[in-house]
Amino acid sequence: MALKVLQIVGAAAVVILVLLLIPILLRLRRTVDEVGEIVSDSRPQAVTLLKKAQGTLDSVNRELESIEEVTEETHVLMEKASEASTAVEKAVKSPLTRVGLITAGVAAAGFAAKRRLSRDLSGKR
Repeated sequence: MALKVLQIVGAAAVVILVLLLIPILLRLRRTVDEVGEIVSDSRPQAVTLLKKAQGTLDSVNRELESIEEVTEETHVLMEKASEASTAVEKAVKSPLTRVGLITAGVAAAGFAAKRRLSRDLSGKR
């Protein structure tokens, strides 16, 4: 007899538990439906945002490529400027240039001496 009472109490507990879970399950179903609607409504916007993001990334990649080209061209230009600077330095340091500079200095000194001499001679008369 005790077993039958336990069976009845167990069955009643299961029925009460199911009755208590029904409102919770109904709320959960409504929540899942609302989340599904939100996802369905936001899907087109998400696709649009992803397309815009892809366009932005493509634009950034193009700009980075052009910056890379400018950097490479600047590097080449800097190498050419360095070569030109080296050539000018070699030209200034070359022996022929030194001889030319010395000759020009001697010629300038000679003209200055001639001018002074002609002034001194014209002042003595």
